[in-house]
Amino acid sequence: METAIKHFTGQQVEEAFELAKATQRPLLIDFWADGCKGCQRMDAVTYEDEQVREYLEQHYVLVKFNVKEVTKAFTTKYLTRALLWTPAFFMYAPDGNVLREATGYLPPHQFLTELTIGRALLAMRRGKPADGIPLLKGLISEDLHPALHQEVLYWQGVAAFFAEGKSFDALAPYWLELRETYPGTLWAERADTFPA
Repeated sequence: METAIKHFTGQQVEEAFELAKATQRPLLIDFWADGCKGCQRMDAVTYEDEQVREYLEQHYVLVKFNVKEVTKAFTTKYLTRALLWTPAFFMYAPDGNVLREATGYLPPHQFLTELTIGRALLAMRRGKPADGIPLLKGLISEDLHPALHQEVLYWQGVAAFFAEGKSFDALAPYWLELRETYPGTLWAERADTFPA
């Protein structure tokens, strides 16, 4: 797919992982397919967004990978499941472990939210949950997408739990807000693990 955004190709994936390790940035692989309308829209709209470009260039290593070029060796090493639809976005830690996945066209605001959650998850994975809290708080204050807002509250509670030495008291305010603001939703049900 044609886009002006700086990226590696599928043939350069190992080089991209080397850069991710050297810079300690997460790696995003955008799996795309010929004729994919969502992929075409990502290139025409989302990757053309200046804020998206700046965010990716500052915080991620980007690989755009045509699904017809995915090899068995790559699948064995880097994919946790089959690719069923495109575009498919896999966010990896620099060591190659998957942090987060998203599927389907993402408009700029939603894409930025997904990328920011990925960075917060990387901070938690690195044992620095306090570094993820400000990233997640920024998303909550923006409240750009209700479904993602629910997930952000969930992960902010998890980050607070670990940042405060596995404290349920630190987690509780976020999960209570989640349950009160979005009752009956998937994320509220996941947070329904202690009495209100």
